[in-house]
Amino acid sequence: MNDKLDISRRNRELLKGELEAAGTTFTTGGSIRCPFHDDHKPSGGIYQRDGIWRFKCQACGVSGDVFDIRAKRTNRPLAEVLLEAIRETQGENRPAGKRSNGYQAGTGQDRIFKDLDALRAALPGQIILEHHYDNPSTGQTELLVFRCETVEGKVYRPAHPVKGGFVIGASAKPWPLYNRGGIRDNDTLLVCEGEKCCDILIAYGIAAATNAFGAGKAEHADWAPLTGKNVVLWPDNDTAGQNHMRQVATILETLDPKPRISWLSPENLDLSEKEDVADLVTQLRTLGKTEAEITTELHKIIATARPLGPLEKLHKRIRAITRGEYRCISWPWPLLTTLTKALLPGSIALIAGTVGASKSFMLLQCILWWLAEGERTAYFCLEGDRAFHLCRAMAQLGGLAGWTDPEWLNENMLIAEGSLQKHKEVLEAFSSVLFTGDNLGAETLEQLAEWVERQARLGRRIIAIDPITAATRTSKPWVADLVFLKSVKKIIAEHGCSLVLVTHPQKGVLEPDLSNLAGSAAYERFVEVIITLHRHEDQKTNQIATPVGRSDMLHTHIIRIEKARNGRGAGLRLAYQFQAESLTLTEVGLIVKDGTQSYE
Repeated sequence: MNDKLDISRRNRELLKGELEAAGTTFTTGGSIRCPFHDDHKPSGGIYQRDGIWRFKCQACGVSGDVFDIRAKRTNRPLAEVLLEAIRETQGENRPAGKRSNGYQAGTGQDRIFKDLDALRAALPGQIILEHHYDNPSTGQTELLVFRCETVEGKVYRPAHPVKGGFVIGASAKPWPLYNRGGIRDNDTLLVCEGEKCCDILIAYGIAAATNAFGAGKAEHADWAPLTGKNVVLWPDNDTAGQNHMRQVATILETLDPKPRISWLSPENLDLSEKEDVADLVTQLRTLGKTEAEITTELHKIIATARPLGPLEKLHKRIRAITRGEYRCISWPWPLLTTLTKALLPGSIALIAGTVGASKSFMLLQCILWWLAEGERTAYFCLEGDRAFHLCRAMAQLGGLAGWTDPEWLNENMLIAEGSLQKHKEVLEAFSSVLFTGDNLGAETLEQLAEWVERQARLGRRIIAIDPITAATRTSKPWVADLVFLKSVKKIIAEHGCSLVLVTHPQKGVLEPDLSNLAGSAAYERFVEVIITLHRHEDQKTNQIATPVGRSDMLHTHIIRIEKARNGRGAGLRLAYQFQAESLTLTEVGLIVKDGTQSYE
């Protein structure tokens, strides 16, 4: 092959330019929506093999280098594209002249079709829809988008005017909005996804607009015509559609003056996944609705749009609460639950205690409790192997502390086997959510943050790490801890889960509190709830509040609430009794008098 052509094939930017000219854009992650079929989810990507950059769509199978894509985009034989490129590299500048198939040859990579008829004749398959992006001031078409039906399925082809005619490919960015005449003439606009939906709304007397090339392309459009307008966003009923409209909302917020933005929720319209305005109208027609009734129904639907603004997050929270999506998960202990509200979605709770304070037994008891309650849980233990933690779980499940003692197991194998059979299903459920360093290999805070994200994406409601202090920090602690907490905070907020971390006080400290936790001050700042667990060498007596009054009661442990999400419990102490046989904590009650502190 010509050396200069080979250089072009090794140029990633040239391939990227061809794909963008075909109507696609590249995402941050590298995946792209294939421009050669109706690609709802990004199924294409580029890669390098033997130095050559290539494109591959996993859905429709289109693949090749820069010249293959150019041939596909312009609907020409590959040989003709290569010949044209060779002539360009040889400096041949042939004068533009008419050809028998209705186009003119340009001096660049794109054919120039003398008129729309010639352009249409060059497109693949049968043209089903043709959309013009016209400038209302000049009356000129600045961009065209064709939908064609081919033997390979539905494909889209953009085109735009140039001197002497039209070329196939997208115009220069930013791309114009569709229906700018309607935008100019109306104060209220509905923004939907796709020209087809736009046309349907316009047919029912509703001013509508959209950006070119669908979801994921909002940042490449010129949204300035919507400045100061009333804008209703109607996303398609899928994640990609809603993410697209959120991107549109973010862009509109930057305009001056800002549009007044409202959001229409497609999940309330009895639509299936990925369905849109067009599907809704088809559904209404199938039900026998007249055109006038459909118009009325569309206006009723638009009237349900909620304004976006400062109160939207509050409204969203209220709706999530009423649907049961936003709720506080309980600890195994009622008072600790009420006084901390620690396990609300998006929260981080920290359990601190010295060595031997039983904080790991406490968290293990919680994990087994949450599993029994049907909560989706993930539990990462940085110390000890799987067998070690499974034995501890069996000790709590069976009420047999001997499970942690190899000698006891050896002498009481029949008892152990009977207990194991009794609790086999629960132990298997626990095993499925248990992660340890010996089978996962996560050692750094960065790796743990990645693990948290994986579990959050899997829908885990409670994610726990014990102890976070055992993780390796690849930079200075005050930097690494801050980066970790900010990262996981964003993850759990996005996915609506809670994170529980076990930690230690600083070396040599016997009584942990907010001032001496291991790690940086970031934990005190970014963690909503901090509780410290204290063990007494001997049982201690305190005055405890009970349902029938106050009473002096014995206990082995105290949980001090250092920081509480609702603020109510901060500074209070709770008494617990450690059950030596089951290795579990029982809540005794609230300490109402302890020397210097009272509850009243």
